[in-house]
Amino acid sequence: MILPRRLTELLGDPLYLRLWLIGLLSMGSRWLELLVVGIFAVETTGSPVLVALLVILRMLPLAVFGSIVGTFADRVSPRILLYSSLGLAALVSLAVLALALSGIAAYWHIALATFFSGVVWTTDMPVRRRMIGDVAGAERIAAGMSLDSATSNAMRLIGPLFGGLLYQWLGLGGAFGLAAALYALCLMLTPGLPKAFASGAGQRSARLLGDLREGFRFLAHEPEIRRILYVTVIFNIWGFPFVSMIPVIGTENLGLNAAAIGGLAALEGGGAFTGALLIAAIGVRPGAYRRFYFFGTASYSALAFVASWMTETAPMAIVIFFVGLGAAGFSTMQTVLIYGMAPPEMRGRMLGILSLTIGAGVIGFTNIGLMGELFGGANAVRIVAAEGLVAALLLGLNWPRLWRDGGSV
Repeated sequence: MILPRRLTELLGDPLYLRLWLIGLLSMGSRWLELLVVGIFAVETTGSPVLVALLVILRMLPLAVFGSIVGTFADRVSPRILLYSSLGLAALVSLAVLALALSGIAAYWHIALATFFSGVVWTTDMPVRRRMIGDVAGAERIAAGMSLDSATSNAMRLIGPLFGGLLYQWLGLGGAFGLAAALYALCLMLTPGLPKAFASGAGQRSARLLGDLREGFRFLAHEPEIRRILYVTVIFNIWGFPFVSMIPVIGTENLGLNAAAIGGLAALEGGGAFTGALLIAAIGVRPGAYRRFYFFGTASYSALAFVASWMTETAPMAIVIFFVGLGAAGFSTMQTVLIYGMAPPEMRGRMLGILSLTIGAGVIGFTNIGLMGELFGGANAVRIVAAEGLVAALLLGLNWPRLWRDGGSV
């Protein structure tokens, strides 16, 4: 009974509601684009490695700029930074729309647009989600982050579903036209957001690089935070790359059209959304956050391995839904753990470093793309998922606090 009351309070808070809606709309655009550009790449190049390259380009800015953006976020107005990033996203989508309508859109245009979309993505953790933590406060942070994660996961269902339908009916331009409209709505919600973070203000050094070094020095003495980041690395190298092979497997193995591939990919998001709601409903205790986080990641790889053996659409759809359930534990607890464990003056930098570790997906998508080129999409998923399970096992066996309920984050 406590959780629904807190969620009602959060949605009644104008600041939280704005941030939540910005997340809902921007995540919808992000997942729509991810599916659409994958289908476009398959149709225009027929190359699994070029399909994976688009996801690599989206994640590359996280690896290159993630920690810098996190440090920078401690020094400038979060409202200005969020407004600037959303404006860039809207311009990129409009540019792709214009190229598509003119009939000259090519793979390299999409690759460049994807990279700039990745630049926008670097601001989500250290800016928007940190603002959510500040607005929710210590008493409501788990409910606030869970609702935001559930919404993001819902967009993993709705975005690909609409992306596949729009691509089949209206082509590339229709999909990116919707994305541009969603980003425009986000921009309309930005005025009125806080000009500064509620925590960590006034803790800035004179130099950006000095702040950045200080963040890494802090991390060197925090083994628990490092383990949280290791799980993120495992998920993004050996787990999440699975989604880039769904268009390949759907085309090569199942012979599906764009709308059906979109529906198949949407089931991963549907499972993640369902799992996030279940986590919120059962009221997970802080001492269990690590287990949901770790075992969600491990189960994602295990179920992706099972999915790679499916040769019929219906069984594949069921397994992909359960893959998404595993993702819920990871996505729901990731920011909660980092935000709760880092002191206020370090939150921007730790969330920036979290973005950097998400950028490790560059390695994962390169790996699965090359495997797909050499051995086919299904075999690539089997190889990468097996690698992920081994990595998770090695980490879990060397994580004492994972196996006991400490009662706190």
